[in-house]
Amino acid sequence: MKTIGLTLVLTALVVGGSASAAGPTGIGRMAVTPTTLTAGSTGNELTFSFTANKSLTGQTIVDFPRGWTTPQKRSAAAAGYVELKRGTCGGSTRITSIKRRRLTIATACKRGHGYQLLYHQATVPTIAADGYIFLTQTRTSGRKAKFRPLARSGQPVVKLKGGLATGLDMTLTSVITAGTAFNVTVRAIDPYSNNAFPYGATVTLTSSDPAATLPGPYAYQPSDLGQKAFTGIVLRTPGMQTITATDSNGLRKTSPPITVNASS
Repeated sequence: MKTIGLTLVLTALVVGGSASAAGPTGIGRMAVTPTTLTAGSTGNELTFSFTANKSLTGQTIVDFPRGWTTPQKRSAAAAGYVELKRGTCGGSTRITSIKRRRLTIATACKRGHGYQLLYHQATVPTIAADGYIFLTQTRTSGRKAKFRPLARSGQPVVKLKGGLATGLDMTLTSVITAGTAFNVTVRAIDPYSNNAFPYGATVTLTSSDPAATLPGPYAYQPSDLGQKAFTGIVLRTPGMQTITATDSNGLRKTSPPITVNASS
């Protein structure tokens, strides 16, 4: 199972500054909709909404995470096109530059006022994760002013979930002693090996060992998140054996050979 979601969030928090570090934070809050997308999907439309919690005359920068479509203003018909709607902010509020994945916005917003940043036809990474953060920082005008990241609760974060199941995957031991119980974990996976979502099929285990003890069929629940550990499996015939998982949609996975040693 892929477990790098938290790592991605923590890594992003230190790009260009630490949103979790002690000390002053930036001005305002940047929200994003939608907050959840499907890993590997294309043509996504995202809206970032900035609201000032006190008057800001200066700049805002937004760092787009790696793996997402690079933001651009060259062509409205191409993926990654970004545009700014000033909303209730001043007329000088506009996108001033895009350098690689960093977008800079001249910002003139009174307290409680805000603008929207639209991000069009975005392709997202193929790795599901708890959250990709679009690290947002602000600074006031003035030669000595510094960019400060918004508070963590005010940062825009998008979660990527797995897609529909296209296969099964199994995790189990490769060597056992005959008669000893062990577990097999069966995951429903999408085309990128993320845990599939949603998944509610029934999985049945069989074995090449005619004397095997196996659990009965199991119908996956939403709380399983596409993954289930089958317990109490026992193989009794020494030699090379396999276990096969088959779901009610016709997906099938056979384990690598399992060495079953005779018990002493």
